[in-house]
Amino acid sequence: MPIFLFSLSDKIHVEAETEISLNAEGETEVELEYADLHYFLTDTTTLTAGKFLVPFGQFGPNIHPSWINRSPWTPGIYGSHGSSQAMEALLPILSDVGVAIQQTFVIGNHQKIFVDLYSTNGPGIEADEHEEDLAEEATEEDGHAELPELAFEAGSGDNNRNKAFGGRVAYAMLPGIEVGTSYYSATYDDDEILDFTAQGFDVNLIGSHYLVRGEYIETQTDGLEEEEGETEIHTFKRDGWYLQSTLQTGKIWSSLAGTELVLEYAETNKLAEASRWMVGVNYWLDARAVIKIAYDDTDVEEGEDDQRLAIQLSYGF
Repeated sequence: MPIFLFSLSDKIHVEAETEISLNAEGETEVELEYADLHYFLTDTTTLTAGKFLVPFGQFGPNIHPSWINRSPWTPGIYGSHGSSQAMEALLPILSDVGVAIQQTFVIGNHQKIFVDLYSTNGPGIEADEHEEDLAEEATEEDGHAELPELAFEAGSGDNNRNKAFGGRVAYAMLPGIEVGTSYYSATYDDDEILDFTAQGFDVNLIGSHYLVRGEYIETQTDGLEEEEGETEIHTFKRDGWYLQSTLQTGKIWSSLAGTELVLEYAETNKLAEASRWMVGVNYWLDARAVIKIAYDDTDVEEGEDDQRLAIQLSYGF
C-alpha cells in the first residue's frame, strides 16, 4: 500500500494511496484507496477535496498504515482492510469523495483543539440489494427486519441528492494526550428515507515507553420492517470498542532494544456480538521498518470462531 506525497506549491499538497493485492483467484488487483488535494489557507486552516480518509475517529485517518498500527490487523470494529476476519465490523475505514476543512486552535503551551468538518457522497445500498424489494428481503420468518447491508465504497457519483456530513473535535495536550469525539450522518437509499448515523469517542496516550489507543463507536441504521401488512422504518443500534496497548520493552531494558509487546481487545455488541483479542511482539529494524509476530483469537456468537498467526514486515516509504 504505497503512499505518494508531493507538493504543487507551498500552498497546495497532493497525497494518494494505492492498494496492490491478490484476490481469491490469485489475480492482481489495484485499488485507489484515496487521492486528494490539500490547500493550506492559513497556518491553522486546511481545505481538502477529492477522495480522502474521512476524519472519523483516529484509526482510519491517522493510524491504519501498517508501519504505524502496532498490530498486523485492523481492529475488529473497523473491518478487515485487505484481509478477511470473522468479526463483523461496525464501520470500514471510511474514504469518500467530497470536501473537508480542518481548523486548529492553539489554546496554550502544547495545547490544541482540532476541528474537522466534511461533506461527502455517503453510503449506498449493496449492489445485490434492490430497494423495491428491501422490505421483503430484510424480513425474517419471525417478522423482524435484518440489518441492511450498506455499501461504503467511494464513487464519483451518488445514488441520491443527500450528502453525508460530519466531523470530529479533539483536544490535545502534546505530545502525550489526544481525546476526540466524532459524528457521521447520511441517507443511504434512493428514496432518501433511510438514515445511517455513527458517533464515536477516541483516545490516544503516548508515554515515554508505552502507547495506549482506543475507540468506542455506536451506530444506528434504518431498515424497513413489515408490521401487520404495513412497512415501517426500524432502527438497528449497534456498538463496539477496541483498546490497544503497547509496551516498548526496548526502552526499559537495553538488552531488548527495538522490541515491544502489544495487546489488543475488541468487542461488538447487539445483532452480531463478537469479541477478539490479540497478542504480539514487534521488532523495529529502524524508525520506519518493523517485523511483527502476532496471534489473534476471535469468538463469534453466531458463526465460526477464528484463530490465526501472522508474521508481517512493514516498511514506511
